[in-house]
Amino acid sequence: MAGRIAALALLLLLTGCAVEEAQTAKRGRSELVGLSKTDLQMCAGHPANADKFPGGEIWMYEHGVASSGGVTVTPVIPVAGAQIGQQGGGYCRVQLRLVKDKVTEVAYAGAIDELGGSEAVCAPIVRGCLDYGKDRR
Repeated sequence: MAGRIAALALLLLLTGCAVEEAQTAKRGRSELVGLSKTDLQMCAGHPANADKFPGGEIWMYEHGVASSGGVTVTPVIPVAGAQIGQQGGGYCRVQLRLVKDKVTEVAYAGAIDELGGSEAVCAPIVRGCLDYGKDRR
């Protein structure tokens, strides 16, 4: 019984972390808009890839989370065949559209959802730029 309670507590903790990371990624979609190209390089480094288009470019940053074997928790109240599972790992590509050397749009692609957190895998890429960019727009 104690093992099940500990497993449930771990699951709740992981879910809480993923939800917080999802909120960070959501903030990145709006708060990075207006960041200059130079400031973007300062807080995120050079992009993994870049594509130019007439009037601007798209910079791409990538982040992968290795699988740790996943988490599977059997409910405290047994229900035939019921399990809550989350396979560890994920991958995010953050795409930033730059027009006139300013970020105009932020988009995410890849296997970006973690346990309870939509787009949570993308948070580590944008986190450093959220605080950095506050006073520079």
